[in-house]
Amino acid sequence: MELYVDSANLTEIRHAAAMGFISGVTTNPSLLAKEDPSLDIKSLLLDIHASVGGHT
Repeated sequence: MELYVDSANLTEIRHAAAMGFISGVTTNPSLLAKEDPSLDIKSLLLDIHASVGGHT
């Protein structure tokens, strides 16, 4: 079974990734907008990717 975090919140994502059992992250435009509408989406997505062990 694979578990995914459905969020755009870096704190939540990093916490789940630190537990070591998630397979990845899913998100969508509404979750991204809830975090901070002024955020640079590309930077946030790269941070999310790096938080779960991705290579940028």
